[in-house]
Amino acid sequence: MQSRHRISALLLLANWSLFFAISAWISKSQGNVLWWLKLNWSGWLSDLGSVATLGMLPGGSVWIVWLILSVSLTVIYLMMKSPVEQPKPVEPVARKNLFANGDMMESRPELKEKILRLHESLDKI
Repeated sequence: MQSRHRISALLLLANWSLFFAISAWISKSQGNVLWWLKLNWSGWLSDLGSVATLGMLPGGSVWIVWLILSVSLTVIYLMMKSPVEQPKPVEPVARKNLFANGDMMESRPELKEKILRLHESLDKI
């Protein structure tokens, strides 16, 4: 479970890195950062309707959708709780080996009692 959480974080990081790298490349090629202001911020959703008819899709609408999806996925990821791995129950090795020498322990009851108390205290630790 922890690996899925880590993979999600890496994919989000890769997405944002690619987004900012391409944005910086476009800004450098155009000579300014103000190309964001020239995007069709008011009509980008109606431009996406042309996808259904296989029409031309403006690049600005793609950028706005990418930005909205990236922000949405990041918010969802940040709202998710990090999965906590439950420790696997481990059967004490000492308890397995405790009755391997059962005949010796049966012959000495005081030894058996001490060993059982020792194992109980070890299990508490």
